Amino acid sequence: MTLLNRSASVLARVVAFARERGAWSVLSSCVRWVWQWLLGLPGAGRRSASSFGWDGRQVAYFHHRYNNTWMNERGVEIALALEVLEQYADRDVLEIGYVTAHYVPTKHLVVDKYEQAPGVVNADVADLVLDERFDLILAVSTLEHVGLDEEVLDSAKAGRAIAGLKRLLKPGGKLWVTLPIGYNLDLDRQFETGELGFDLRGALLREDNRNVWREVPVEQIWWTPYDRLTYTAHGLVVAEYVAPA
Repeated sequence: MTLLNRSASVLARVVAFARERGAWSVLSSCVRWVWQWLLGLPGAGRRSASSFGWDGRQVAYFHHRYNNTWMNERGVEIALALEVLEQYADRDVLEIGYVTAHYVPTKHLVVDKYEQAPGVVNADVADLVLDERFDLILAVSTLEHVGLDEEVLDSAKAGRAIAGLKRLLKPGGKLWVTLPIGYNLDLDRQFETGELGFDLRGALLREDNRNVWREVPVEQIWWTPYDRLTYTAHGLVVAEYVAPA
């Protein structure tokens, strides 16, 4: 997408939300976004001095220019995803969605329906057939797009994809997922009811007007709104499934 097309797309989105929310509300959000973006630029690429609580410890926010991680949920979910990848170094890993390679060098297999990059298998995750089995499969804010951001809407497709990924795990292998709440309400409900078989490891809640996250009980996170103006989640769930040994 060219800069001109991107600018036109952003302007159209701002106008649409101004009609829905009111011009002053949207203008305030845009000014705040630009101000916070400018404040974060000097620290892009450096290790963050601030941290968030997770599982009884402090984890440094992940501060990176790509996707402006100091502005959104990427700041916490990439920090946690990289910890998991480190735990599974030199083991068989599959990533659904071309995500972590934007931030660190990777050598594991990636499946992404659209991304064109070396070592990426272009396939629909719901139809994925592989001969390999994996110690770790991870999906960072990816599964919520399945069956939703497609030409044909299918609220059950993400569940079918998850069932297929479980079959690709080795005995004792782990499926590790982050889910931004409010983006795909059907998938939120399936996680909440437990029908997908995940162990919900924890949840993070974002402050309204700044990218500060705190750990909360999972029960408090459901139906947290997703900000489609700035493409920012305000609630995030981390879930795991471990295959029987």
